[in-house]
Amino acid sequence: MSDTSTIHIPLESSLRKKFTSKAKQLGFDSAQAYLRVIIKATVDGRRIDLEVDDWGQPSSEATARLNKWTAEAIKDSKTGKLPGFTDSKSMMEYLQSEKN
Repeated sequence: MSDTSTIHIPLESSLRKKFTSKAKQLGFDSAQAYLRVIIKATVDGRRIDLEVDDWGQPSSEATARLNKWTAEAIKDSKTGKLPGFTDSKSMMEYLQSEKN
């Protein structure tokens, strides 16, 4: 086992619950996992932005364009015009062949 140490941080119970909830909301399985990522990034001199991006609402033109592309892709998929893959190897072979 690797050499590890523990940091004990006294927190109010309500603060701990809120922090744990925020960690889970961000996809971490625990508050400890969230803290590990923050600590490692800080030590490595990296900045991690875990907040949700607020892109706002797309314009009506963008919505129409995206809906059109989605409908076309669904139609093409149902009619067999889009390639299907059962494993990553066949997908990669297809993608490599598309480069040429």
